[in-house]
Amino acid sequence: MVGCKSEPSSSSATTTTGESFTVVSHLASEPSMLNPYLSTSSYNRQVFQNIFSNLVHYDTRTLELAPMLVKEIPKAQSITEGEHAGKVSLTYEIHDNAVWSNGTPVTGHDVDFTLKAILNPKVPAPAYRAVAASFFDINIDEANPKKFTLIGNNYFLLDYVFTDLPILPEYVYDQKGIMKNFAVSQLWNIEEATKLADSDARLEEFANEFKLEKYQREKEFITGCGAYELEEWLTGQRVILKKKKDWWGKDMATKYPLLQANPESIIFRPIKDQTTAITELKSGGLDAMTVIQSQQLMELKESTLGQERLNFYSPLTYGIYYMGINSNRPKLADKRVRKAIAHLIDADKIISDVIYGYGSRIVGPIHPNRKYFNSDLKPVELNVEKAIQLLKEAGWEDTNSNGTVDKMIDGERTELVLDYRASSGGIGEKIGLIFLPNAKRAGVGINIITENYNNLRKELERRDYDLFVAGWNQDPSLNDLYQTWHTDNDTPKGGNKFGFGTEESDDLIEKIRTQMSTEERTKLYHRVQEIIYDEQPCVFLYAAKGRMAINKKFEYTPSTRKPGVFENEFKLRE
Repeated sequence: MVGCKSEPSSSSATTTTGESFTVVSHLASEPSMLNPYLSTSSYNRQVFQNIFSNLVHYDTRTLELAPMLVKEIPKAQSITEGEHAGKVSLTYEIHDNAVWSNGTPVTGHDVDFTLKAILNPKVPAPAYRAVAASFFDINIDEANPKKFTLIGNNYFLLDYVFTDLPILPEYVYDQKGIMKNFAVSQLWNIEEATKLADSDARLEEFANEFKLEKYQREKEFITGCGAYELEEWLTGQRVILKKKKDWWGKDMATKYPLLQANPESIIFRPIKDQTTAITELKSGGLDAMTVIQSQQLMELKESTLGQERLNFYSPLTYGIYYMGINSNRPKLADKRVRKAIAHLIDADKIISDVIYGYGSRIVGPIHPNRKYFNSDLKPVELNVEKAIQLLKEAGWEDTNSNGTVDKMIDGERTELVLDYRASSGGIGEKIGLIFLPNAKRAGVGINIITENYNNLRKELERRDYDLFVAGWNQDPSLNDLYQTWHTDNDTPKGGNKFGFGTEESDDLIEKIRTQMSTEERTKLYHRVQEIIYDEQPCVFLYAAKGRMAINKKFEYTPSTRKPGVFENEFKLRE
């Protein structure tokens, strides 16, 4: 391998020999580990997605579900009789030549093991466990162990589940064979699995082994059936991946684009300081940078070296930013107050002044790129007079002439003063400063409280806030609104941080999860969007545009699928 035993040249990160080349990519933070199931960090995933393979994933160009480790996407079949009557089945077949690093075949037994490892309640992987619990059982073909059938519920995203689940080699991650003693059918029910774990110490024994440091950092124990393997990890400096010599998928990329592996090696360099990273990008010490601060990107575009060496990309991503409103607070329980707040936010100014135009207005949690986006809904515009009118209709007026509207709540005169929480120095703080003068004009007092992210997260869990600004990244699959918008999840650690939900919205969300008709599901989606829009549990601000730069040596166009850049797909320009 070329160029992996020393720092990349400051003049050129890309090292080439003949047709082989290396890509050096920026990470905004050091990976914490490379065990796919013990962390949800995007920095970890950007590295290990090249080491492990999924059964299926989203095509980085079309964003449609596409086969990766399997030959084709199965169609769900209804089960009409037997113990699984009323459920559905999905039959997969792994590529004939798919093998692990030691040359042994990848089979359904590895899929079985991966599911059981995640479903083990002693393994700290709750986010993945909630996904894997969609499956009740697995049947592996005795004549062809690469073929297997999964039994699941009628969840409308059942065939998308494995986009979140990289497959692990049983021979590496369960060398004692502990999980062979258990079945998916015993573990999918989290409550029953917990009881089993309390009575059978072997589940905890496996979990303790699975959590060992060697499965997080040591290259001999971080192995998958992807194209690359871990060559070196020098903390604070670089993580080097090397393409396997006998990569089983090397001749399959034309038919299966997700199996592309063009660079001979990929080097990830964690550089937290943006200025330092941009200096490296301009000098050639980095080939790709996916998250550049808006103002610095503008300066980079104007620089001579930036124009000479770099191509710039700003695709509309699936990252959505919003101002959350705590509807459970008495001051904010009336939707007219929440609508008034929406009319006090100058979203256009936020897009132009805070993120320098790298965003597009939105109206709700459904991204405008979705086919089931309700285009009849229009962005709420800045209108202070309309906000004052709505507040008056809700009983809020300045009765004591102190500049702040007030109202009697539970027999006590209450001023409409709200705590607005944001991360220190982040976008949320800047948005608050734009919001503040408009709110004051309408008689709404705003206390901007900034703190570090960990403290903010704890306060959101406790629901100790009035307003906050945050964002989320979505996958290209259909939106499952249950986690964030159903009242079942209006709990301290639940995803519904807004106190949102009506009987109708809950019913619609539940129906979406089992509706297989695209036409009928679109109608349900449209109605939920109308309800969220009318209730205004959030003020939806913008969908972010990517802020990326890639060395002109490469032929590559970023994807709207996160993280936007897939180094394995890079090609050298001729």
